[in-house]
Amino acid sequence: MSPLDLMGILLIVMGLVLIVLALLLPSRKFGDYSVGGVILIGPIPIVFGKNIKTSLLIVLVATSILLMLTMVVLMGAWS
Repeated sequence: MSPLDLMGILLIVMGLVLIVLALLLPSRKFGDYSVGGVILIGPIPIVFGKNIKTSLLIVLVATSILLMLTMVVLMGAWS
């Protein structure tokens, strides 16, 4: 099994774990929530959110995930 196959399987498993955690964790009070997201079109991020704090947090998380995946791919290519 190639490293790309393993990375694909790992991403699917991580996505399923996040979905299960989101469904199991209790939500906050009604009306006290913050939403947002990021859409990546090539290198250009489109960020949306309810407030600036949420938007900045989403940018930080998305950037860290992309950097982590880039490092995993680069390390796999060199080994």
